[in-house]
Amino acid sequence: MASDRPFREWPLEQLAEHAAQHKTDRVLLSQLLIETERRPGARAKLVARRIENYLTTALTKIPGRGAPPEEMRRYLAIAAEEIAVLRKRLEDAEAELKHLKETPADGSQHARVYLAPNAPLWLIVEVRRAFRRRYHPDKQTDPIKRQNAEEIFKRAEEVFENLQGRGED
Repeated sequence: MASDRPFREWPLEQLAEHAAQHKTDRVLLSQLLIETERRPGARAKLVARRIENYLTTALTKIPGRGAPPEEMRRYLAIAAEEIAVLRKRLEDAEAELKHLKETPADGSQHARVYLAPNAPLWLIVEVRRAFRRRYHPDKQTDPIKRQNAEEIFKRAEEVFENLQGRGED
């Protein structure tokens, strides 16, 4: 997990400073960009834009025809590393998507009423009572709130019926 996000614990200032020190290392800059894009806030977006600028300037400095072979090999190695990182991210995303598709509908039913998939029947009953107390339409005086509560109440009751029906079988 630590190898997944090597810069997870770094503060934004340190990420920005590291990017400024290594303006020509495209692989490192792309990893730093990925990490800053995962972080919330305006400062993180600002640092991400700065790293993107470093990346674009690093891309414009790629040697063209007639460059020394050693330099071309170095850039090919950097590109290969970047491709490997992107392939790994793609594999991880596909695996996560596959896992989400294979998750049984029962798990999503539990999640709709904020329960764990392995919740015992007694807990389902107690959560159902809590939902009834909170979202019963008769408790709402405002017509708009009453209509919203009625929709939530009906959907929750349907989910609880399915969950309790499966738990008794």
